[in-house]
Amino acid sequence: MRLPPEPVLLAAKRWLEILPTSGGVPRAQALLTTHARYSDLSPTQYATALTWLRDLDLLEPIGSQVPAANQVLGVIFEKAAPPWVQDADDLVRSPEELPTDITAVGEALGLPPAAVYEQLISSWGKVDTAARERVGAAGEEALVGLLREKSDARVEHVSTWSDGFGYDVAYSTETVSGHLEVKSTTRLGRFTAYLSRNEYDVMLRDPEWVLVTVRLTAELNLAGVGSVPSDWLAANAPRDVGAAGTWAAVKLNIPAEAIVNGIPHLGQQLAATLPRW
Repeated sequence: MRLPPEPVLLAAKRWLEILPTSGGVPRAQALLTTHARYSDLSPTQYATALTWLRDLDLLEPIGSQVPAANQVLGVIFEKAAPPWVQDADDLVRSPEELPTDITAVGEALGLPPAAVYEQLISSWGKVDTAARERVGAAGEEALVGLLREKSDARVEHVSTWSDGFGYDVAYSTETVSGHLEVKSTTRLGRFTAYLSRNEYDVMLRDPEWVLVTVRLTAELNLAGVGSVPSDWLAANAPRDVGAAGTWAAVKLNIPAEAIVNGIPHLGQQLAATLPRW
């Protein structure tokens, strides 16, 4: 979604500031379009801003404790984000690295770059968590369905009844077994996995544990399956440096060369039937 012009963003901020105490849209509109204080913007710009707020569900509920400027900027990041926002954790590490289009939005809303950056971090966290949950669930379901289709193995989706196992899928035949921790993505060229300490500890003590990578299309259809050797994970995980503190989760940027096609641990016959990573 294209960002509205800066005057419309300012108009949106004013709507959110005035509506909680104005008694409704008609009275707020009358104030915005007749009071000299707000005459720097046109009635058309106020009307456009109102439509934009409605389209993004920012008019319900009225009276949020979040400042109006942050509401507007937050909904841009969370519902109308420029493409770079999905990789903001990698691309933007400080206020100085913010793209000029978004600093201009902040300026129009009366927010300095530091405040824009703080809102970006907050909003990106919400969006990333929601996306990971949606894509992760789809990836697990797709892999379970594929394994059941391609083999006669017993395939149990254990994460649907407990997240304490340290893996998501149990696979077993008379000769092979595997405990599969599934990490999924819809991105091309970048694979980021979040590994919990419990998952990592299970990996260290369980020779059947495998980190499986699932690549999905934008429509969440399965496009490729791979796996990451446990020795790579062990070499790149953090180290506890003292008894007073231990890490609880780690974000791993896994390079393409560390991912092998299929799931060799489950046997070459099955691996040959899986879509290549």
